[in-house]
Amino acid sequence: MAVEAQTRKRGAGRWAFPAALAWSAGAALLAVAWAAEVLPHPFSRTDAVNIGAVLNAYDPSAGSAFVLALGLLGTVCGAVLVRAPSGVAGRAASVTALLAAGVIVLVPLQGALLTVLGYTPVVIVAGWALPGLPASYAEYVTSAENLFLMYCALGAVLWGVSGLVGLRLQRGACTACGRAEGRTREQEERVRAAALRTGRIAVALAVAASLAYPSIRIPWLFGYYPGMGTEEGFDADGGLLVVGMGLASGALVGAVLMLGLVQRWGVRFPRWMVGLAGRRVPVSLAVAPATLVALALVSLGKVVPAAWLTGRFFTEAAPGGGVNAVHEVAFASMLFWGVALAVATGAYWIRRRAECATCGEGFPESFR
Repeated sequence: MAVEAQTRKRGAGRWAFPAALAWSAGAALLAVAWAAEVLPHPFSRTDAVNIGAVLNAYDPSAGSAFVLALGLLGTVCGAVLVRAPSGVAGRAASVTALLAAGVIVLVPLQGALLTVLGYTPVVIVAGWALPGLPASYAEYVTSAENLFLMYCALGAVLWGVSGLVGLRLQRGACTACGRAEGRTREQEERVRAAALRTGRIAVALAVAASLAYPSIRIPWLFGYYPGMGTEEGFDADGGLLVVGMGLASGALVGAVLMLGLVQRWGVRFPRWMVGLAGRRVPVSLAVAPATLVALALVSLGKVVPAAWLTGRFFTEAAPGGGVNAVHEVAFASMLFWGVALAVATGAYWIRRRAECATCGEGFPESFR
């Protein structure tokens, strides 16, 4: 039984290795297809640099070469993790996997991911009031640029999980929960208390950062357009106003939902949720969407450092930099928001860990 438990402990999560390997091989094939003009490449829109698409600032062949190199490196790294995840090679491959996840987030991922996520509820709720919006949204989502964007989001997750699982194997911890053997209840409670403290700080920072975008969109309701060049007669028409308010409302709703990462109602459903009141909130229900949103926020927030590197940001800005100053602050806040949300999500996951079904370590949740 002990051998069987140890096998399960070391085997959990290793599905990510072949999945990341397959993703990398697919990325390399995509790059070859773009170079051969078999498939449309996603690097043609030069204006996408304004939303953090770093590769779009250069010739499309540079983007194809980058993805090819990333795919080939990932294929080698994935093969090592699949065949020999232990030892020096496995340790190097695990670190490389985490670096690959970071590179994907910082380079090919860009702000359109947040646009897709932000516009989805707007289309669902207000699409009926704006003729042509659903069709335009469907066309936008299925473009080569955005399909590759979602492929990159998947790759970032797969490589992040692979690196994490690989490092857990190196230190002999459970690959499912990350715990070492023999952790006492006192140790577990100390870890949970530290996670709660960290989560509270991260959520406070995330909520503060999340208010920057609504602060430059909500004034539209009153005829004020911060950073939009009012001296040149900018005016938000009906459709633009609905979309702007929808995205601003989404940010405000997100600010409220983030509180659940450190509040009791993020662990047990609140009383007003008829049929669910008092029941345990599934950990994945909070962690999965929060992780995706954090990725999207960082992808858009990096537009400011990307602008410093490429020298391009809001090329339609009015002289004097007024538009730049306001929107640089708003977009930079998304970078801090995304990082803080990622930290808060990780802290929430650690705090919510109960007994591990794979290794048996851990204790029941304290529901704090």
